[in-house]
Amino acid sequence: MRRKLIVFALFVLVAIGVGTYVYAQNFLDTKPTMQFSIPKNFGLLVTIYPAGASTVFWFEADDGTLRRVQMNSSTGEFELDVWSITRP
Repeated sequence: MRRKLIVFALFVLVAIGVGTYVYAQNFLDTKPTMQFSIPKNFGLLVTIYPAGASTVFWFEADDGTLRRVQMNSSTGEFELDVWSITRP
């Protein structure tokens, strides 16, 4: 009888531990995130870097066009600058 009680107590402790772990993982996965999409014709992402309160993305298209996309981190608004370059 004592052995059954110990096994039952261990089972309960393991169940509580697993439940706590699963709950914590689900909570971590629900952090708020900002999702956005950049048009495919912008080309390949070349680099990303922070600039003050903004994040700057550089893209290069197949035709050599460079695009600088600046995203304001607090509002999520975009500013777009386009430069054309010629390749030799």
